[in-house]
Amino acid sequence: MPPLVLASSSPLSSPDSFQTATDSPNRLGDITNTDISSPDVAETEAQYRLARQLPPELKQHCQIYLEENIHSIALGLLNDLLPSGRDGHSKRATIPESSSKGASYCPPPNHIALLTTLIVHPDFTNRPKEETWPETANNSLAYLRCLLQTVGPINARFKEAFRFGTGPSRYYRGGSSTSDSDNELLEDTWGDAPMEGKYFKDSVWRNGQDFFGVVGWAFNCSQLYPNRWHYWQPWLEFMFDVVEADLHERLRLDNEADSAGGRERGDKFRLLRDSILAGFIGQQKGRSGGLKWIMKALFADGSKGSSSVFQEMWHNEHKGISKKAINKRKRTQVNLEKGEYGAWLDDESIYSSQASEPPTPQKLLSSSGKSKLQTLEPAFVESIRLRQRLFAMLSFLSHFLPDPPVSLPDLYESYVEHLKVLPLTVFNAFITQTTSSLRLDSQISILQDILILFMPSSAVSPARVDADRFDANGTSPAIIERCFLPYASNTIEPEDNAKVSMLLEELVQMVWVDGTEQFGPALVDVAKKGIAAREAKVRRKTPGRGRGRGGPPAEDGDAEAKAALQASGQRLLTLAHMVVASLESSGESSGEDEIEVKGSDGEF
Repeated sequence: MPPLVLASSSPLSSPDSFQTATDSPNRLGDITNTDISSPDVAETEAQYRLARQLPPELKQHCQIYLEENIHSIALGLLNDLLPSGRDGHSKRATIPESSSKGASYCPPPNHIALLTTLIVHPDFTNRPKEETWPETANNSLAYLRCLLQTVGPINARFKEAFRFGTGPSRYYRGGSSTSDSDNELLEDTWGDAPMEGKYFKDSVWRNGQDFFGVVGWAFNCSQLYPNRWHYWQPWLEFMFDVVEADLHERLRLDNEADSAGGRERGDKFRLLRDSILAGFIGQQKGRSGGLKWIMKALFADGSKGSSSVFQEMWHNEHKGISKKAINKRKRTQVNLEKGEYGAWLDDESIYSSQASEPPTPQKLLSSSGKSKLQTLEPAFVESIRLRQRLFAMLSFLSHFLPDPPVSLPDLYESYVEHLKVLPLTVFNAFITQTTSSLRLDSQISILQDILILFMPSSAVSPARVDADRFDANGTSPAIIERCFLPYASNTIEPEDNAKVSMLLEELVQMVWVDGTEQFGPALVDVAKKGIAAREAKVRRKTPGRGRGRGGPPAEDGDAEAKAALQASGQRLLTLAHMVVASLESSGESSGEDEIEVKGSDGEF
């Protein structure tokens, strides 16, 4: 999978090649960088084979096998048609599209849609109806990855396969076959013979409201049901791989067509406008409503509100196989010749109310609504990388399209506002540089924008220190030292002041490691001033009293936030000492206490 980051670009720069959003609002609208950029030069060459339809007889056989749940035979046939030496981890094919010998057989979209469902369906994952079905889920994922790498997202017609709302009902429970009207719908949708079978009717594409609805539920599972996140995570990773590759390939083809001429002016990004991601966004009516829905999905955390909005795809999908069903299977004999399956296909044994439950999920908020410094589910921490990756892809699309479904300034502004109010533990996990999926310059832009929202009105504006740098949505040591480091939050809340301190930790470290510009020797003094200001601000908040005015002091609900503030302040001061020590050891320190305000040369 090609990266969405240009390795050759400066991590703190705001490249001039990035177009500035038009009609942008103040500050957050001045964003000139995106989280992902156009592919490397090497990626501009044709990367994929042409796709050939399956021979009619073979296509029919594969469809019958899939409909009758004989998936292993269908997957075996499809894998045999792939180029030799292909697997789910190999490099993409490099045979030019102009070569007829480079064409590869590809199943129709309805087959791809079904295989994509098998990856995550509970009957193939956490409560398999047959012993071999988990292997079927793994093999389906491996085949689809290989197909993506071989023929690519466009030639494989993944966009046609990834269509939501192609069925009338949710939670298929078996019964009669699809009606004539349903068959007509499926045939019109896929352009191929209508498909039967339980798992096509009970697919994620039918049960899911839309792509972001499924994403929101998957992210809920990362906190509520880690046992289900174990399966949703690879599904999301594959979907993001397809969406990401689709963006790259469409941009490449658009650039080729534009260079060759023949397109009308203003129609440069015709293919990109028709991308898979643009189609997913287009399912939501209205730009503001669509952005709100996207952000709800991106920050879904398993809370009560999030769980009410993003619900399960399959009935009780988080439940595993009951011990009663397992013991029943062991006792019952199996005789395939006589049609005795030993209760392996008994739905009631699988969906038993006695099914094993996952451990009690972690809660992000206390009953009072106060955020707590408690341990997050490891699965939730893992999900942050994918959440940031989704934001990066949205940023990519908004950056390149002249009239995007979501404007880049609005996207950044909404993202920053959602980050600002996250519980402290979650907030810290999102802003940590070492695990971020975003470009470094984008991280700096986001951290600085959050800091601006926290700064008091008395704080020095970055525009007064370095207007050119700030207008380019960049930062500098001078901006950090004069506009952010000396100040407390604009509230007396310990959590807000702890967030300011954590943001400064990350921002100082990023700029120092980049080394494009040096901090001044007064950094330690400025850091001490800010640490003292934040601690003093927090002391202004007096704890309440329990049981009336004369009762004993109530338990300090901010104790953990205060502890986090103190720990962050110590780390920040240590970091400041390290920065100054590095200046002295390299002989680059000027020895002046005055902070130098640099111009726009060498802009980040």
